[in-house]
Amino acid sequence: MDDHREQEAADRRRAGAAPPPVSLAAHVGAPDRHDDHPALVHVHGPRGRHASELVRRRLRAGEVVRLRRGTYVDAAAWAVLDDEARHRARVRAVVAAAAGPVTLSHWSAAAVLGLPAVGRRDDRVHLVRPPAGGGRSHRDVVRHTVADVPTVVLVDGLRCTAPARTVVDLARLAGPAAGVAAADAAVRQGLTTTAELADEVERAARGRGVRAARVVAALVDPLAESPGESLSRVRMAELGAPAPVLQHEVHDRHGFVGRVDFWWPEHGVVGEFDGLVKYAGASHDVLWREKLRQDRIRALGLGVARWTWADAWAGLPMLARLRAAGVR
Repeated sequence: MDDHREQEAADRRRAGAAPPPVSLAAHVGAPDRHDDHPALVHVHGPRGRHASELVRRRLRAGEVVRLRRGTYVDAAAWAVLDDEARHRARVRAVVAAAAGPVTLSHWSAAAVLGLPAVGRRDDRVHLVRPPAGGGRSHRDVVRHTVADVPTVVLVDGLRCTAPARTVVDLARLAGPAAGVAAADAAVRQGLTTTAELADEVERAARGRGVRAARVVAALVDPLAESPGESLSRVRMAELGAPAPVLQHEVHDRHGFVGRVDFWWPEHGVVGEFDGLVKYAGASHDVLWREKLRQDRIRALGLGVARWTWADAWAGLPMLARLRAAGVR
């Protein structure tokens, strides 16, 4: 951002005016999700009585799923969506029924931005509003009153808090694991930078949960390639394990062996996070090549530690595997 734009943004913040939304539609890191936008059916008011009865019959027959009062989606389309896509469908249902523009935040902004959700999930739609913004939280909508005016970005026509603000908000409510997973992905995808995250943490000052946000700013690393790797690093920091080098290439006398998730050069140990996706549906040949790869690593005299999501989430099982491999 040049000096003129910096000054303009500062003037807007002092005046309490919301900056114009920035579109991420053409951003290299903004994923295209048009294929997971199931058509929503809205039934409202007296004019919709006939349509409402038709939808109710389809609901009883299991042909549609109720997202919220007056809004339904085809059951077959719903069945193939993952958790994030389902959250985006709920978001669209809320936005369609809103009286005016709304700004998505927290888990909802993360889902629209394509950032992973780790830990406690909240399927309610989260919005931010100024103190005089009006409106109340409901069973499926949470409105967060904020004193400042957050920067807004547009993704697929939806208004969201900017990626850095979204990460910090998640960290403050859901903790470091959620924040680091989202931060690693956001920086890796080019949606934000470590400097923007640090600035957003400073703007949070001493507010609720800011300590967790500071942990996130200190740990963010775009080299982490999965939420499981991000979670593992958070637990390592919490348990006092030494920080690893990420995505290290291992070579032997025959050449390139592979790129490992974690590397502790001072201990001669490599670490691998084994997620369900990593080997889901893997063929026998793939699994055999992985075994040969690990044999070559061990032949170099290196220790190897492997752990699962459950190990990393609990923390101590992962630490025990690291200790057994030689990490001190």
